Amino acid sequence: MSTQLPPGQTKILTYFADAEDAGRQPSRAEVAEAMGYAFPSAVSKHVDALVRKGLLEADREKKRNVRLTESGWDSIGRTPAKKGVPVIGAIAAGTPILATESHAGYLRDIQPAPGRFALKVRGDSMIDAGINDGDYAVIQSEATVGNNKIGAVIVDGEATLKRVRYHNDRIELIPQNPRYQALVIPKSKAATVQIVGPLCFIYRAVD
Repeated sequence: MSTQLPPGQTKILTYFADAEDAGRQPSRAEVAEAMGYAFPSAVSKHVDALVRKGLLEADREKKRNVRLTESGWDSIGRTPAKKGVPVIGAIAAGTPILATESHAGYLRDIQPAPGRFALKVRGDSMIDAGINDGDYAVIQSEATVGNNKIGAVIVDGEATLKRVRYHNDRIELIPQNPRYQALVIPKSKAATVQIVGPLCFIYRAVD
């Protein structure tokens, strides 16, 4: 749905969109010159206003840079040329949470690949594996996870990120934090376990 913006803000947003599609980040001085402003500070005021409106956001890796949000792209009736990896919800690294899929934008720093998506990590049960609350777990959609590998799993409708260990009589979903206990699923209830896919890697925003 389009957002009604002052013409100056629309032009600046479109300029950033064109630059993002071209794979570059323009300086405030460059935008000011292109837009006919005498000083870069005039651009900064518009950028700050667009951030407050949720149409621009700070780059996760370079906070001085900005990029369009999903709402920002919608407001100018466009989609990014490079969408990246879709974020489709959250996953528990702690107590399992209800498995629901909801589109929550893209990690555009990551090269997209067929069947690859990201889930935001909630909780601290995997901290000893270097997985922290607020990280993004990038998952490959597959029906299997290798023995003793970390993967996204749904058990009885609840999603969790754990190390998966197979035994003849059971499946163990093992946390990487001694404060948590493993979830043990007996062979008789193996049908309640749905493998979402193995963990490819963790993406973490850099302050």
